[in-house]
Amino acid sequence: MADNRPDIHKPNEEPEGYRFTADQMLDQLPKDASISNKVYIVTGSHSGIGEETARSLSSHGAKVILATRNQKSAQAAMDRIKSKHPKANLQWLYLDLSDLDTVKTFVADFRKTGLPLNGLICNAGIMASPYSKTKQGFESQFGTNHMGHFLLIKLLLDDLIKSGPGSRVVVVSSAGHRFSGIKFDDLDFSDGKVYEPFEAYGQSKTANILCAKAFNEKYSDKGVEFFSLHPGLIRTNLDNSMSPDARNTSIARIASGPVQASFYKAAIAVESFLKPVFGNFIAPKFMKTVGQGAATQVWAATSPDLNGKGGAYLDDCHISTPKTEEAQDATGENARRLYDLSIKLVAQYL
Repeated sequence: MADNRPDIHKPNEEPEGYRFTADQMLDQLPKDASISNKVYIVTGSHSGIGEETARSLSSHGAKVILATRNQKSAQAAMDRIKSKHPKANLQWLYLDLSDLDTVKTFVADFRKTGLPLNGLICNAGIMASPYSKTKQGFESQFGTNHMGHFLLIKLLLDDLIKSGPGSRVVVVSSAGHRFSGIKFDDLDFSDGKVYEPFEAYGQSKTANILCAKAFNEKYSDKGVEFFSLHPGLIRTNLDNSMSPDARNTSIARIASGPVQASFYKAAIAVESFLKPVFGNFIAPKFMKTVGQGAATQVWAATSPDLNGKGGAYLDDCHISTPKTEEAQDATGENARRLYDLSIKLVAQYL
């Protein structure tokens, strides 16, 4: 069956903010908005834009908790950051978002540090993966991208409120939210029988947008503001979770034709051998660097320009509009419905 979904990534013209970097966002902060000595948790911070977010924040004086599953990869990321910024204040804590038990353990471990919490950046995620379930039985993309982060936010609210006003929660979504709304009556795609990887990804990314909106509606008056965003198209390790068919579908959407698509496939196949020598040479010119990809979430977590604008969806360091009516959620009903459902699904962990 032909894939008629529109190309969500490739802009005809690069809008203002498309090439801003995370460091630029922090360099322009006024002195009274300095992040020096503030504390941020960044999920999925062992690579890609998560690592870049941790690097940028810590290089500007913040303490960053790297919340990831793998200590070895997290340590490698911290070593890379410290090689550039020897004074970077970094710490790793174990977190597996596909297992709600570890989310609760992570929060307990964080509180043992005695640190305040000024910002939570929900960056981790998987994309278009083959059908599987999390430990608690959720479809893996919905469970990892939404449910794990939902519980994490809920459990850390008191810490964020204590550090407010000015505390921030940033939920990294994607323009891929347009692939699907929330299948409230069939979250797991009939136990995988009607599973489509990109629809499941879209569902989880719509959930990210609605999640930020719902939490902001409930808690912004307590000094915490919540944002969702599209980081842009960045060549990172996110597509490692894709099946070959899903990766081919993705390549077909961003390539200008079959010849370019064939080039991308061949280049990706040998990238692991050539990247150490040539760098990230296969990225199309419209792709962002990791520094550019991390810019919007760093801006969302730190900029005083966003004070009082919680609940907004961001793109290219600007307030934007989600691509579907369900994600725009003019009445707030979708966000409230998802929040209420999510609370029921995590009730035993609260």
